[in-house]
Amino acid sequence: MHHTFTRLHMNFKFNLYFMVYKTWEHKYPDEYYHSHEGMEFLYIHEGDGRLILNDRLYLLKPRTLVYFQPHQVHLVRFELPRLRSIVKINLSLLKQYLPLFPHLTGFLTLLEKNSTGQQIFQLSPKQDSELTGQLGMIHSTLSTVPVHEQKEQFIIFWMQFMAYLKAHVFAEFVSEQQNFNQRQSHHVEKIVAWIEQHYKEPFCLENLSADIHLSDSYMSNLFRSYMGSTITEFIMRRRLDEARRLLATTSMSVDQVGKQSGFPNPAYFSRCFKKRHSVTPQQFRSAATVHRDTRLSGKALFE
Repeated sequence: MHHTFTRLHMNFKFNLYFMVYKTWEHKYPDEYYHSHEGMEFLYIHEGDGRLILNDRLYLLKPRTLVYFQPHQVHLVRFELPRLRSIVKINLSLLKQYLPLFPHLTGFLTLLEKNSTGQQIFQLSPKQDSELTGQLGMIHSTLSTVPVHEQKEQFIIFWMQFMAYLKAHVFAEFVSEQQNFNQRQSHHVEKIVAWIEQHYKEPFCLENLSADIHLSDSYMSNLFRSYMGSTITEFIMRRRLDEARRLLATTSMSVDQVGKQSGFPNPAYFSRCFKKRHSVTPQQFRSAATVHRDTRLSGKALFE
């Protein structure tokens, strides 16, 4: 016998996990955009509806599996009652266990960070039977064990559930994402190589974009997500690293060092250098000279 949906069922257990299994839900007049703290999987057993996610409209039908990232805003609409199962989990509940499962951790991170938009999967009859069986088993278990054991049982189920999805439902998606990530990594490597060749020159984003064959906005966002800094910030660090090397290993004047490192304006070079290293270029050189002389005299002493 299937359950009837009520709002009492929506308690997110201790704000960590939540599940309903093959429960009928009727249309509510107060439908609204909402999000959840945890990651959510919605599976439609019966019924048709519409989903608005990432400003796109999707049609939902039987055997549709949807996952929502934490805090991802969405809206689900059905004209008729629908039979669905829901599984949610606050990812903080898993942190202490994930190091034991590196492959599942990678898969979970892929789902959490997925930016390609593929979050809806149409299952085959065989997958439907397997998934429904897994959901039914954990539902039965949670209904049977004492309350103090439910969290442990849910975590065990979640790991098995994720392993099943990774191997039997999301396998093609995972492969595509890995290829996509490899392409992104290759793009970043090309950007870094370009910077290494041109960092001493006045920087022009359009020139970099033309050489790498990527749009300005895509390239900038991609670089920031991989490197944790903007392209201009990365170039500034590279110039200052070169300046520090030249100050410590050559007899060039400070102005020459600045020009050789990509700073044609001496005053600007000094400001940037001091902002990063808390000393002026000349002070850095003096300290590096003292350090080098001390090291050399110590070496002579023991020789």
